[in-house]
Amino acid sequence: MFKELPIIYVVALLFLMYLVAYFLKFKSKNVDAFEKMKLSLILFGIYSVVLWLCLPHTPVLETFGYPETVNDIKTDSQILKLLQDYNKAIVRTTEILKWFLFGFIWFFMTNIYLYATHRESEFNPKNKK
Repeated sequence: MFKELPIIYVVALLFLMYLVAYFLKFKSKNVDAFEKMKLSLILFGIYSVVLWLCLPHTPVLETFGYPETVNDIKTDSQILKLLQDYNKAIVRTTEILKWFLFGFIWFFMTNIYLYATHRESEFNPKNKK
């Protein structure tokens, strides 16, 4: 769906969406950490789906066929086109995987921080007045 869109634009838009949603939803400090984690999970789900839609279709690699003999390839331009299409699909998939891992680590670390601060405030003796 978004095969031609540069991934950095997608990631920047989704990251901006994450920050806006986070700050609009949680202006007060009395919001439960699990509500923040739920919002983070929903936004990560949206992020994952959009990145998934940016993946090249896997049939791209199969539609060209697999030449079984040298006679199946008639010209050098066929080889060049085949290799270019494979290369574009592999590069795009690698780029999306890199940004997915970045998003997953961001999501994981933010939720660890939210949970840790929630537990700290729960067991902090200063809060047990």
